[in-house]
Amino acid sequence: MSTIPVNTEDGADLHYDFFEHNCPEVENIVCNPIYESYLKNSTIAPGVLRMAYHDCFVRGCDASLLLEGPDSEKSHPINAPMHGFEAIDAAKEEVEKACPGVVSCADVLQFAVRDVVILTGGCDWRVLAGRRDGLVSNSTEVPKNILAPDKKVSDLLQAFQKKGFNAAQMVTLTGAHTIGRASWFAFDVRIHNFSGDQSKVDPSLPPLFASILKKKCPSANLTKWVNLEVITPRRFDTQYYKNLIHKIGLLTSDMSMVADSHTQEQVYMNTNWQKFSSNFADAMVDLSKLDVLTVQSGEIRLKCRFVN
Repeated sequence: MSTIPVNTEDGADLHYDFFEHNCPEVENIVCNPIYESYLKNSTIAPGVLRMAYHDCFVRGCDASLLLEGPDSEKSHPINAPMHGFEAIDAAKEEVEKACPGVVSCADVLQFAVRDVVILTGGCDWRVLAGRRDGLVSNSTEVPKNILAPDKKVSDLLQAFQKKGFNAAQMVTLTGAHTIGRASWFAFDVRIHNFSGDQSKVDPSLPPLFASILKKKCPSANLTKWVNLEVITPRRFDTQYYKNLIHKIGLLTSDMSMVADSHTQEQVYMNTNWQKFSSNFADAMVDLSKLDVLTVQSGEIRLKCRFVN
């Protein structure tokens, strides 16, 4: 598990300097409004970062997640906690002023994802570009591709393998949980209703951690949010993996990676910053190439929330 190969089959038409001649400053143009949005509200960082997974795992990296509509991906309850869309809108608006009709929302999103990781102290990577925007966004496709947080590692492995990712990549991409929060719904079963017993707590939770969680969320409450990583929740670092090893991971799906023989080694390996940052950068490039639309497929949306 020491190396994470990059899938070269998807995204063959993407290039690092795709806009060299028709919008050479696009990455700087995107970065400025993302930075300004982050200064106003730092929670847009994990919000935008989550978009990469939630967009790319449903229909590929085509910005279908950004589309509005009563039956769109965005409307599904799984995506209800998603936020940061206004930051993407602001970035796209500035790009359209400089280079009208040239840069897709899918590319803007991928540039922004890289930027928020850097803003929170994380790694940098070169972003491939040349994606086009999808025309379809269907809420029914979300639960088929985005797993609930109570799933076991076997479910995670199967879901990621269907998309072409190995166990090491899965563990590394899940490292995005080093920043951001989860609602009570994502972990309530561990502290209030474990194995169907409302008085039972997940025995794998350290007593002190369980007590803290119960104090934060004494009962079902949609307004309650808890940091996914409780020690350095606003910094992109390796603390997430260190917490998992000490059994203070919030989600069942996260904690299941520590005990499984397919994923345990990578969890420990990713506690090393140099290895994790390199692995994460490579995995994000790979994710950004998933089932992309290029050349004559899709369109270049003028506004990310609506098809042209």
